[in-house]
Amino acid sequence: MALKGKVATALLTDTGQLRTNNEDSVGEEPDIGLLVLADGMGGYNAGEVASAIAVNTVLESSRKAWPTIQAAEIDAESGYSGAALLLKSAVEESHRTIYSVSQSQPQCAGMGTTIVACLLHDDRMSIAYVGDSRLYRLRDGSLEQITRDHSLLEELIARGHYSRDDAARLVRKNIVTRALGVEPDVLVDIIEEPIEVGDVLILCSDGLTDMVPDEDIRLTLEKRTDNLQSAATALVALANRNGGKDNVSVVLARVDAPLTQGRRWFERLMEWF
Repeated sequence: MALKGKVATALLTDTGQLRTNNEDSVGEEPDIGLLVLADGMGGYNAGEVASAIAVNTVLESSRKAWPTIQAAEIDAESGYSGAALLLKSAVEESHRTIYSVSQSQPQCAGMGTTIVACLLHDDRMSIAYVGDSRLYRLRDGSLEQITRDHSLLEELIARGHYSRDDAARLVRKNIVTRALGVEPDVLVDIIEEPIEVGDVLILCSDGLTDMVPDEDIRLTLEKRTDNLQSAATALVALANRNGGKDNVSVVLARVDAPLTQGRRWFERLMEWF
């Protein structure tokens, strides 16, 4: 389903104040409502190689597979839509490609990347992600983090070892527990959430969230929801003004018209129960 005229987008990536190269990558495929952001890691230029492979593979794989799937149909076994399963498969394909390159090319050894990808279709968003790049949703003035970081900090909180406040003080933020291309296998998380007209989505690397508190992200987006490019520029500038210790990337999307086709997705889901 082409989303032109229904979803407005803005993409921006910046080297930041301290890095000499940009290891983040961003991309979109408007005809199928796909947004992708990746934050690479590795020596020399390998991080930017990994993130570029991730974004390009997900875009190309999803674009090719889209006409062959029933995007809104719910898979009886998994409970996820065809679009969510397509996106998961595309991310897994990108992982295999990155891992293969890292094993075969010495200059790329040890490279990896986080990724967050989102497909907007019907009346929902289907998300696939690995690592600590995030997706937020701004709705009616409230900013909600939809993804949960695959990080040591979040793992220790989930296991009850620390409160969130204690973990923020005592645990390094940037130790990820999952990344594409690092190990032979990777677990890709998928999430599906309803979307409504007026929702603003933000995909971002930790170069933004480490530098800018969630409340400042919310205020910046609220002031500029009518101009997403201005909002993206303001968020990157804010991260750089606060130190810009890492590359900073944002992908914004605003839902301007209903995406529903036929029955709403949760009505179809209830048929399985």
